[in-house]
Amino acid sequence: MDEKRKVLILGAGPCGLSAGWKLAIANNHVIFVEKEAQVGGLCQTIRHGEYHFDLGGHRFITQNVELAKEIYNLMSDEVITRDRKSTIRLQGKYFSYPLEAKDLVTKLKLSVSIKCFFDYIMATVSRKLLNKKDVSFEDWVVNRFGRSLYNIYFGPYSEKLWGVKPTLISSDWAAQRISLLNLWDVFKRLLGKKKNTPKTYATKFYYPEKGIGRIPEKMAEIVSEKKGDFFLSYNVKKIKRDGNKITSVIIFSDNEEKEISADFIISTIPLPEFIQKLDPPASDHLIQVSKKMTFRALIFLNILLDKEIVSDNTWIYIPESEYLFMRIQEPKNWSPHSSPAHKTSLILEIACNIGDEIWNADKKTIYERCINDLSKIGFKDIKENTIEYFITKTEHAYPIYRLDYKDHLRAAIPFINSFENLICCGRQGLFRYNNMDHSIEMGLLAAEHILFGLPKTEILRIASDEEIFEHDAKQAKIESLE
Repeated sequence: MDEKRKVLILGAGPCGLSAGWKLAIANNHVIFVEKEAQVGGLCQTIRHGEYHFDLGGHRFITQNVELAKEIYNLMSDEVITRDRKSTIRLQGKYFSYPLEAKDLVTKLKLSVSIKCFFDYIMATVSRKLLNKKDVSFEDWVVNRFGRSLYNIYFGPYSEKLWGVKPTLISSDWAAQRISLLNLWDVFKRLLGKKKNTPKTYATKFYYPEKGIGRIPEKMAEIVSEKKGDFFLSYNVKKIKRDGNKITSVIIFSDNEEKEISADFIISTIPLPEFIQKLDPPASDHLIQVSKKMTFRALIFLNILLDKEIVSDNTWIYIPESEYLFMRIQEPKNWSPHSSPAHKTSLILEIACNIGDEIWNADKKTIYERCINDLSKIGFKDIKENTIEYFITKTEHAYPIYRLDYKDHLRAAIPFINSFENLICCGRQGLFRYNNMDHSIEMGLLAAEHILFGLPKTEILRIASDEEIFEHDAKQAKIESLE
């Protein structure tokens, strides 16, 4: 269509920017409102001198071949292919990530391995005979792996991540995120009875040499070239509505307030926040529902090191509760351009809740606690090689899938879809624990809705089914593009 539209996009993360990128190319007037001082959302890259720190690690891996082509063409002069190597540190040893059954058999104490194996057999038989239901995260794991593996790894890591008992987390999260193990196959291989190699997760991934934030930044550069507007460091104050339309949005910064109207609104800000800022207000029931839709926050301790390398892993998972951080990331292993020559850096990811003791702690307190924990797990020279350190935070990292989260979405999603000029999408905008590629795909489909009338239901289908998001079959499709 040739008609030029004015589109207001709330949030300049990968979802909002992918929508704005396509809309701007089609000569629509795009306006962004972003609460942070830079674009990127959860996919920001923070530059600190010659060091680059992502706001958490993000790999661009997708099953959608057309989407892979889109992003590769956008970033072709900056993209490098990297090896994926992650481990889990558990009981003083390192296990492959995703967790592999062979490691459990060969690296755990023999008595523990045997108990895990028999628990696994009993759980498998019991699930098939008794048709056990999966309600909570704990149910899903115990019904497939047995109680021993749950107690050793899955339970502690899940509670550390979410901050609540796994009995209170929906089984949906497990179904989407955990790869199934077959311990029986491993025993047959160890006995020489089975020769074929099991499928594994993707071993390679695309990554921009200057950080994952370059993808949203490149999109923003194109939007700016097309005369799009960015209001950075602005928050949403009110979202005005009349009937089945959003009429305008009031935004504010430290010293200014503006009211912006548009033909279409794309919202990627947290869904509960959107509902709570409507004017006239949403119903009391919807407001109460929105207050139950909560997010887990993250703090990142970023350490600049006068050291060649710490390990050869992209990530090290730390499930045990005695350690403050849940993952260690070494940016240099994502891109050699992430630190100066002969230097490296670490990002320690710490899950917490907004306003709790960890969230409110000063950076020195967090650093000293983490240095102590790093020393306990074998990294004893980090403090003496520290050049500098700083922290970054994100309030809405993970939507918490409590047992009743679908009930809340059944109330919220039809309501927001009733506004004919509104599209809510992205991890925060739909309260959906999707990956970066899903957010970008949602944004592109949101643009298609505005440009060509694509039904909103097509956007809602993204990352809505139960799947293992990063299976190697997806990577095979990506690698075919190289």
